[in-house]
Amino acid sequence: MNNYKFKFSKPILLLSVLAILVAAGGGIGWTVYRMVNIGFQTVLLGIQYVVILLVSVLIIVIFSALLIRSYYKITDKEIVLWFGIIKSTYKIADIESIHLFTKTNKLVLYFKNERYTVIVVKPEWYNQFTKDILSKNGKIRYDVSTTDGTEKDDM
Repeated sequence: MNNYKFKFSKPILLLSVLAILVAAGGGIGWTVYRMVNIGFQTVLLGIQYVVILLVSVLIIVIFSALLIRSYYKITDKEIVLWFGIIKSTYKIADIESIHLFTKTNKLVLYFKNERYTVIVVKPEWYNQFTKDILSKNGKIRYDVSTTDGTEKDDM
C-alpha cells in the first residue's frame, strides 16, 4: 500500500492558509470579542454570532482537512483518493489504460465505463504510481504521448 500526497499549487496553499487564518482571527476572534464587549442585545445579534462561529469552524475544518489529508492510496484492489473529508475509490480492475501526456505533464487513468480521472501528484512520482497500479493488474495498457491530442494536423 503506497500513499501519494496530492499536489497543490502555491496559490492554492497560500489561499487555504489565508482562509484558515481569516476564519480563526476574523471569524472566531472578532465574534468572541464582540460577544464579550457588546453582548447579546437582540436575538438577531445572537443568531448572527452563532452563524459566524459555525461558518468559521466549518471553514477551518474543511481547509485543514484539505491540507492534511489529500492523497492517493493504492491498495490491492482499488485506488483511494482522500480529498480532505471526501473519499473516492476507483477499482483497479475497471482501469483500461493509463496515459501520460508529456507535453502537458498530465497522468490520466481511463476506465471501462468511459470515465477518466487526472492524477494530481508530483510529476516525479508518475512512474512509481504507474508501476504500483500495473503491478496490481497486468492487463492495463500504458501509453506515453508527446502531444495532448488537441493539436490539429497541418495537411
